[in-house]
Amino acid sequence: MYLRELETEILRLFTALQNPLLDEFARLLTFLGDETFYFIIIPFVYWCLSKGFGIRLLYVFLISVYINALLKSIFMVTRPVGIEGVNSLYVSSAEVGTHFPHDSFPSGHAQGSATLWGFIAYQLNRRQVWIGASLLIALISIARLYTGVHWPTDIVIGVIIAGFIIYCYHVAEKYIVALEEKWKITLALAVPFLMMAIFRDSEGFSYGGFLLGAGIGYFLEKRFISMKIPSSWLKRIGAYVFGVLVIFGLQTGLKMLFPESAIFDGLRYAVIGFWGLVGAPYVFVKIGLYKKD
Repeated sequence: MYLRELETEILRLFTALQNPLLDEFARLLTFLGDETFYFIIIPFVYWCLSKGFGIRLLYVFLISVYINALLKSIFMVTRPVGIEGVNSLYVSSAEVGTHFPHDSFPSGHAQGSATLWGFIAYQLNRRQVWIGASLLIALISIARLYTGVHWPTDIVIGVIIAGFIIYCYHVAEKYIVALEEKWKITLALAVPFLMMAIFRDSEGFSYGGFLLGAGIGYFLEKRFISMKIPSSWLKRIGAYVFGVLVIFGLQTGLKMLFPESAIFDGLRYAVIGFWGLVGAPYVFVKIGLYKKD
């Protein structure tokens, strides 16, 4: 009880700082932790920088946000929205799950941003990248307190979980890399189905479906297309803009087309994952922006 009272006072202090200028900065930081931003940054890494880096980032990130959504459904902690003295901003950024407002713990923005930027820093392992990533994670996390949509413990635990997931990847990487191709394919098929079987809410099917479509797409692309990222940034940006527009088109169009159910959410995200990993590379090569390796 004392901890919750202390957290309430902390939130009152943060939300008392609200002013138009900081509100806009918090809006930007909130966007940097939203699904829309992740749909922008992860394809950029895969299509424009490195396929190997991109596929690792995709798996680590999606497993992290899946775990986050699963924990939210288990703990069912109510958000501080509506607490006396706490003025909550941009509440719509918190209304994305099926359990709102009982989905506060752990923070998806904190855990997601810590996973994304923490993994990028881990892979690049440069001092300036670590500093920049740490600063961005801290700012996105603090913004969730400033906007009054999360308890402080939600933030702290979310970041800790992200660090633990990256550590688990560090331990498991050499074993996964050493597997024969058939076992990698088996895992790419089995893990998403296991995720959906364990967590049968919309989020579980969405993240599991995305990984299923992406995993199938990755091995098909590797076998039949083998896209080579060009040296020309003009070609990279052209392909990227086209590919991302299709992603958002699929996200919106299929949501309108499919019935509202967890299974169809999984199918929708499977199509998006399949497009990102094999559909887009096929088109990039077919229209001459990219070449086969």
